[in-house]
Amino acid sequence: MRAAPGLADYLADVEELLDRSVAGHPGLVAEIGTEALTAGGKRLRPMLTFLSAPADRAPSVVAGAAVELVHMATLVHDDLIDGASVRRGKAAAWSAFGAEAARATGDYLFARAFSELAADGDLAGVSALAEASLALARGEALQRRQRYDPDTTVDGYLERCSLKTGKLFEAACLLGGGSGDYGRLLGISFQIVDDILDCAGDSNETGKIPGTDLRDGTPTLPLLLAAQSDETVRAAIAGGPLEGVLVRVAATGALERSRAVALDYAIRARESLSGESRRRELEALADAVVDRNR
Repeated sequence: MRAAPGLADYLADVEELLDRSVAGHPGLVAEIGTEALTAGGKRLRPMLTFLSAPADRAPSVVAGAAVELVHMATLVHDDLIDGASVRRGKAAAWSAFGAEAARATGDYLFARAFSELAADGDLAGVSALAEASLALARGEALQRRQRYDPDTTVDGYLERCSLKTGKLFEAACLLGGGSGDYGRLLGISFQIVDDILDCAGDSNETGKIPGTDLRDGTPTLPLLLAAQSDETVRAAIAGGPLEGVLVRVAATGALERSRAVALDYAIRARESLSGESRRRELEALADAVVDRNR
């Protein structure tokens, strides 16, 4: 997948544009934004933009940078909303610089994304990214309503995954000229695996403290499935004692069952492909999303 011809050069160009865009208006928000950039990341969304481009069209560097800027903005805002003090093994923006600065930085990154697309004249890209951004806001509102609710349905959880993760993956593919269905399904699979790793991942690999979702009262698929047979887990989701709960989640088999759901969405993503010039790499990406440890 990473060896796809032209991908390394494309991602290098995206990185260069990200640096220029974030640093374009010097000040505290640009400084915080630059720190978020240098913290790293998979750059999965720009990769999707590249891999989704038709054979007769050069992948848009601007589109790849824009979708990554929106993703970075959501991370800064999510950490602030959730009170998560660590991101990728480092202090989250709000923890290091304060809540107001973090909020302004997230807004700045959103603005830079749309500014880059507008300057490039990509009106269709602006529309696709605006729709994804609206879905992100709706997903965050849904998560607030589901918080500390062990009666959240699996369908309600999957809707949240689609809004908070799937729609931005979808936009990344659409910005490249490819299948939005593939992106949305892949994004849901990605989020389910993220939620599994929150229960059982190695913090040295994930850069996050295990059990964050449980502490925040966010009902994820592993927690909801475990709560179906374990009253202690159910009580913990509702805000009860947390000690030993992650061990109990694992003992119910909920992690394996959740992974099966993630795998099903990855398979559906693969099956949605038809005629893409980089189909082999997109199929490999679907496999990699499920088989990862960070």
